[in-house]
Amino acid sequence: MFRPRIVDRYIFLEMLSPFFLSMAVLLFVLLLQRLFQLADLVVSKGATLASTAMVFAYVVPGFLVITIPMSLVVASLTTFARLSSDSEITAMKASRISLYQMIKPVFLFALLAFLVTAFTSLILVPGANAALKAQLFSMVKSRALVGIEPGVFSNSFEGMVIYVDKMDPQDNLEGVFISDERSAKEPYAIVARRGKLIADQQAMNVTLAMQEGSILTQPRAGQAYSLMGFDNARLNLDISNALQKKSPGKNVEDFDSLELIFEIKRLREEGKPSYRHETELHKRLSIPFACIILGLIGAPLGIRRSRSGKSAGVAIALLVFLVYFIIISGATNLAETGTVPATLAFWIPNVLLTVAALFFIIKRGQEFNFGIGSRLSLLYYRIKGRLKRKA
Repeated sequence: MFRPRIVDRYIFLEMLSPFFLSMAVLLFVLLLQRLFQLADLVVSKGATLASTAMVFAYVVPGFLVITIPMSLVVASLTTFARLSSDSEITAMKASRISLYQMIKPVFLFALLAFLVTAFTSLILVPGANAALKAQLFSMVKSRALVGIEPGVFSNSFEGMVIYVDKMDPQDNLEGVFISDERSAKEPYAIVARRGKLIADQQAMNVTLAMQEGSILTQPRAGQAYSLMGFDNARLNLDISNALQKKSPGKNVEDFDSLELIFEIKRLREEGKPSYRHETELHKRLSIPFACIILGLIGAPLGIRRSRSGKSAGVAIALLVFLVYFIIISGATNLAETGTVPATLAFWIPNVLLTVAALFFIIKRGQEFNFGIGSRLSLLYYRIKGRLKRKA
C-alpha cells in the first residue's frame, strides 16, 4: 500500500528527469543562433574566449525565464502520462490516494520553479541585460569589435576607411588617415599626426580625438579642393553594429525592478505615458506566476486511459505553452501601445489559465472523464501515422 509521503517523493523525483532534459534541449535550441554569433566574435573579430564566455553567460538568464515554465509543463504532463500508461495512477487510486494528493508534489515543484523564475525575471535578467551591453561596449573599446589595427586599412564602419601607423595598448594613435564617404555629396579625408580612442561608458559611444591634422574636402563642380588645418578635432564612430543593434543608453529592459517602479511613478507624476515601463514590469511579474498554473494544469491533462507514450505528452505540453506564449506576445503588443492596460493584458490570461487548471483538476478529481488529453493524444498519433504512410 502506498503512503502519501512516499508517493509525494516518488512523483517529485519523477518530474526531475523530464524537467532538466527539456531545459537542456530548449536552452540549446534558443542559444544555437547566438552560438554562431559568439563564434564569429572569436574567429573574425579577435575577441578573447573569456570575454565571449561572459557574453554567453549574460544571454542565458533571459532564456531561463522562457525555458523554466515550458520545461515545468513538459515535466508535469509527461510524468502523469507515464504514470497513467503504466497503470500506476490506477494503483494509487485503489490505495485511496486522490488526485488532490497526487498534485501536492507538483505544486511544490511548481512553487520552487516560481521562486527561481521570479528571481531570474526580477533581478537576474535586468542586471544581465545591462552587463551584456557593458561587456559588448568593453569589447568595442578594446578593439575586438572596433577593427582598428595598425598598418591595416579598416572598413569596419559603414562609409569610412581608417588607417593608423601605430597604436599602443592605451589606444593612443599615430599617423591617422580617415576617408569619410558617409555623405555622398560632401566626402572628405582627414590626416592627423596623433589621435586617441575615447570611450564614453554612460553614452555608449566611442570618439576618435585627433591633434595636429588637416581636413581635405572633395571639390564640387567648378570649385577647387578645400584644405583646412586643425589643432584638435573629434569624430564620433558608429558602433551600433558592433553592439548587435543594442541602442545606446539605458533601455527599459535594463532597469532593475525597483528603478522600473520609481520610473513609472515619475512618468505618471509628470503626465507622460509609461506604457512600455508598465508592460515590462507586469511581464516580469506575470510569467513567474504562470509557472504554478502551468505545472498544475499539466497533471490532469497527462492522465489518460490510452497507453500512449511520452512523445504525445511532450506534444500536448508544447501546445499548451505555445498557446500561452502567443497570448502573452499579443498582450505585450497591446500593452506597449496603450491599447489595453498592462494589468489587464497580462493578468487576464493568468486568471483564465487558473480557472482552466482548477476546472481540469476538479473534473479529474471527481473521476469525470473529460477526455481532452486523450483526444489530443489520439490526434497526435493519427497525424504521425499519416505522415509515416506518406513517407
